[in-house]
Amino acid sequence: MARRLVSAILLIGLFTTMCGCHRALFTENDKDRTQFDSYDTIRHGPMITEQPNEYGLAEPAIRNRLGRHRR
Repeated sequence: MARRLVSAILLIGLFTTMCGCHRALFTENDKDRTQFDSYDTIRHGPMITEQPNEYGLAEPAIRNRLGRHRR
């Protein structure tokens, strides 16, 4: 009876150890994405958030983000 209990505990320990070694389900890149962001990325491509101005400095791409189409 005791031998069966010890083998069952070892089997459960082995099973949980083997099942716990998988990669994370959500990566850092997917943390802030919603289903709507995923749809927009697939449909229209990646969102342009910054663009260079006439002096070469980065500024928010407001016209691209607020326009009817992003491209």
